[in-house]
Amino acid sequence: MKMAFSSCGPTPDCTIDERLGRAYWLLIYSLEEDCWLAVDNSDNRKALQGAGELTARILIDLEVTHVLTGEVGPKAFRILAERGICVYLGVSGSAVGALLAWQRGDYRPATGPNQVGSPYCLMGKARRNLVETVAPAMRVEPGEARKI
Repeated sequence: MKMAFSSCGPTPDCTIDERLGRAYWLLIYSLEEDCWLAVDNSDNRKALQGAGELTARILIDLEVTHVLTGEVGPKAFRILAERGICVYLGVSGSAVGALLAWQRGDYRPATGPNQVGSPYCLMGKARRNLVETVAPAMRVEPGEARKI
Protein backbone atom coordinates (compact mmCIF):
# COMPACT_ATOMS: atom_id res chain seq x y z
CA MET A 1 0.00 0.00 0.00
CA LYS A 2 1.32 3.44 -0.97
CA MET A 3 0.02 6.65 0.53
CA ALA A 4 0.49 10.13 -0.95
CA PHE A 5 0.55 13.36 1.03
CA SER A 6 0.47 16.85 -0.49
CA SER A 7 3.29 18.68 1.25
CA CYS A 8 4.96 22.08 1.50
CA GLY A 9 8.40 20.43 1.71
CA PRO A 10 10.36 17.29 0.84
CA THR A 11 10.45 15.61 4.26
CA PRO A 12 7.77 13.83 6.34
CA ASP A 13 7.96 16.48 9.07
CA CYS A 14 6.90 19.21 6.61
CA THR A 15 3.41 20.68 6.72
CA ILE A 16 0.60 19.26 4.58
CA ASP A 17 -0.10 21.53 1.61
CA GLU A 18 -3.85 22.05 1.53
CA ARG A 19 -3.93 21.96 -2.31
CA LEU A 20 -3.33 18.64 -4.01
CA GLY A 21 -2.72 19.89 -7.55
CA ARG A 22 -0.66 22.90 -6.58
CA ALA A 23 1.26 21.26 -3.74
CA TYR A 24 4.98 21.95 -3.72
CA TRP A 25 5.83 18.30 -3.01
CA LEU A 26 4.15 14.91 -3.04
CA LEU A 27 5.38 12.61 -0.29
CA ILE A 28 4.82 8.93 -0.96
CA TYR A 29 4.93 6.50 1.95
CA SER A 30 5.14 2.74 1.36
CA LEU A 31 3.67 0.75 4.24
CA GLU A 32 5.32 -2.45 3.02
CA GLU A 33 8.80 -0.94 2.80
CA ASP A 34 8.37 1.63 5.61
CA CYS A 35 10.05 4.33 3.54
CA TRP A 36 9.28 7.80 2.15
CA LEU A 37 9.78 9.15 -1.37
CA ALA A 38 9.67 12.89 -2.15
CA VAL A 39 8.36 13.93 -5.58
CA ASP A 40 8.86 17.53 -6.73
CA ASN A 41 5.48 18.77 -8.00
CA SER A 42 6.71 22.15 -9.29
CA ASP A 43 5.81 21.50 -12.94
CA ASN A 44 2.19 20.74 -12.06
CA ARG A 45 2.04 23.51 -9.47
CA LYS A 46 2.97 26.05 -12.14
CA ALA A 47 0.51 24.71 -14.75
CA LEU A 48 -1.90 27.32 -16.08
CA GLN A 49 -4.75 24.85 -15.79
CA GLY A 50 -5.36 21.23 -14.90
CA ALA A 51 -2.85 21.05 -12.03
CA GLY A 52 -5.07 18.66 -10.09
CA GLU A 53 -5.55 16.35 -13.06
CA LEU A 54 -1.82 16.26 -13.81
CA THR A 55 -1.00 15.53 -10.18
CA ALA A 56 -3.65 12.79 -10.03
CA ARG A 57 -2.07 11.11 -13.06
CA ILE A 58 1.37 11.19 -11.41
CA LEU A 59 -0.12 9.54 -8.32
CA ILE A 60 -1.65 6.83 -10.52
CA ASP A 61 1.74 6.25 -12.21
CA LEU A 62 3.32 5.93 -8.74
CA GLU A 63 0.70 3.25 -7.89
CA VAL A 64 -0.65 5.18 -4.90
CA THR A 65 -3.66 3.65 -3.15
CA HIS A 66 -4.49 6.45 -0.68
CA VAL A 67 -4.21 10.26 -0.92
CA LEU A 68 -4.24 12.51 2.15
CA THR A 69 -4.57 16.23 1.46
CA GLY A 70 -6.52 19.33 2.34
CA GLU A 71 -8.50 20.03 -0.82
CA VAL A 72 -9.24 18.28 -4.12
CA GLY A 73 -11.18 19.59 -7.10
CA PRO A 74 -13.78 17.60 -9.07
CA LYS A 75 -11.61 16.51 -12.00
CA ALA A 76 -8.75 15.22 -9.86
CA PHE A 77 -11.19 13.52 -7.49
CA ARG A 78 -12.94 11.78 -10.39
CA ILE A 79 -9.65 10.56 -11.87
CA LEU A 80 -8.50 9.17 -8.52
CA ALA A 81 -11.88 7.63 -7.65
CA GLU A 82 -12.13 5.90 -11.05
CA ARG A 83 -8.85 4.13 -10.23
CA GLY A 84 -10.09 3.09 -6.79
CA ILE A 85 -7.77 5.45 -4.94
CA CYS A 86 -9.13 6.50 -1.53
CA VAL A 87 -8.98 10.26 -0.94
CA TYR A 88 -8.96 11.78 2.54
CA LEU A 89 -9.71 15.51 2.79
CA GLY A 90 -9.22 18.16 5.45
CA VAL A 91 -5.84 16.74 6.44
CA SER A 92 -3.52 19.10 8.32
CA GLY A 93 -0.31 19.09 10.32
CA SER A 94 2.79 17.26 9.13
CA ALA A 95 2.82 14.31 6.74
CA VAL A 96 4.09 11.94 9.43
CA GLY A 97 1.44 13.28 11.84
CA ALA A 98 -1.25 12.73 9.20
CA LEU A 99 0.00 9.17 8.68
CA LEU A 100 -0.29 8.47 12.41
CA ALA A 101 -3.76 10.06 12.51
CA TRP A 102 -4.84 7.89 9.56
CA GLN A 103 -3.50 4.78 11.32
CA ARG A 104 -5.58 5.73 14.40
CA GLY A 105 -8.67 6.01 12.18
CA ASP A 106 -9.03 9.79 12.53
CA TYR A 107 -9.78 10.28 8.82
CA ARG A 108 -12.63 8.92 6.71
CA PRO A 109 -12.57 8.44 2.92
CA ALA A 110 -14.16 11.32 1.03
CA THR A 111 -17.25 10.75 -1.08
CA GLY A 112 -16.64 13.77 -3.32
CA PRO A 113 -14.39 16.77 -3.91
CA ASN A 114 -14.33 19.68 -1.47
CA GLN A 115 -13.46 22.32 -4.07
CA VAL A 116 -15.53 23.39 -7.05
CA GLY A 117 -12.51 23.70 -9.34
CA SER A 118 -12.47 25.93 -12.36
CA PRO A 119 -15.73 27.61 -13.45
CA TYR A 120 -15.30 25.68 -16.69
CA CYS A 121 -15.92 22.46 -14.75
CA LEU A 122 -19.51 23.53 -14.19
CA MET A 123 -22.19 22.08 -16.41
CA GLY A 124 -25.16 23.39 -18.33
CA LYS A 125 -27.00 26.60 -17.48
CA ALA A 126 -24.95 27.35 -14.36
CA ARG A 127 -21.74 27.33 -16.40
CA ARG A 128 -23.22 29.42 -19.19
CA ASN A 129 -24.58 32.02 -16.75
CA LEU A 130 -21.29 32.22 -14.89
CA VAL A 131 -19.25 32.72 -18.06
CA GLU A 132 -21.71 35.31 -19.41
CA THR A 133 -21.69 37.36 -16.20
CA VAL A 134 -18.02 37.05 -15.31
CA ALA A 135 -16.36 37.48 -18.69
CA PRO A 136 -18.68 38.94 -21.37
CA ALA A 137 -15.87 41.13 -22.74
CA MET A 138 -13.74 38.08 -23.38
CA ARG A 139 -16.24 36.46 -25.75
CA VAL A 140 -14.72 36.02 -29.21
CA GLU A 141 -16.68 35.04 -32.28
CA PRO A 142 -15.29 32.27 -34.54
CA GLY A 143 -12.59 33.63 -36.84
CA GLU A 144 -12.15 36.77 -34.73
CA ALA A 145 -8.98 37.57 -32.80
CA ARG A 146 -8.90 39.88 -29.83
CA LYS A 147 -5.84 41.34 -28.16
CA ILE A 148 -5.90 40.88 -24.39
